[in-house]
Amino acid sequence: MKIGIVLSGGAVRGLAHIGVLKALEEKGIKPTVVSGVSAGSIVGAFYCSGYTAKEMEEIALKTNFTSMMKPTLSKKAFFSLDNLEKFLKKYIPYKNIEDLKIPFYITTVNLNKAQLTYFNQGDLIKIVKASCSLPIMFKPVKIEKDYYIDGGVMNNLPVDPILDKVDFIIASEVNPFLSYEKDFNNIFSIGIRSFFLSILSNVESRKKYCNIFIQPPELTKIPLFATWKVKETIEIGYNYTKQLIKDLNL
Repeated sequence: MKIGIVLSGGAVRGLAHIGVLKALEEKGIKPTVVSGVSAGSIVGAFYCSGYTAKEMEEIALKTNFTSMMKPTLSKKAFFSLDNLEKFLKKYIPYKNIEDLKIPFYITTVNLNKAQLTYFNQGDLIKIVKASCSLPIMFKPVKIEKDYYIDGGVMNNLPVDPILDKVDFIIASEVNPFLSYEKDFNNIFSIGIRSFFLSILSNVESRKKYCNIFIQPPELTKIPLFATWKVKETIEIGYNYTKQLIKDLNL
């Protein structure tokens, strides 16, 4: 059976994917192909490079994720992803997506053409950066002649590029229902809230293609940029998935 794994975006909550993969590994579940977007593209890049979930967890626990948000004087964004690029280059030895050990699709949005783009070849780190470039917060990434941004803007559950390549899809989605928010004190909080409201519908329309849909409700207590909750976030993904798939046999 050909199995596909889909990893959504979700900022720091995306670390829950590591816990999800850890539980799947313990069940002996190995994907034929992986599809990721935004934070899911980072975890997916590590996983498709050959890292185990345990190895990814060890790296995550010793990484200062706050440093990934480097302030910039650019008129296009508040932060630069240059430190994310350095982080990826430190651990991932592959130049291009097609060189990875597991076939991998990365979801982005072409800002010039206003359309989704799924990459399965090309400069791995540059395309991951593009997939993580949340508008206004991070600068768009230029690939050849066009600019690309976070794929979650149009598709935060990228099952699309692997639908005809697998028999069974397991999706890890790390943005459960939005809880009530009382205050919005700045443009940043308003923008982030608005963005995640926009992704709800594009996720809902794609759930029907997933044989297993993993969305740990406890992730609602993890703020999107809670870089101090790395261990807890991974554990939430692991514990929820372990319970969900305990009777699964593939």
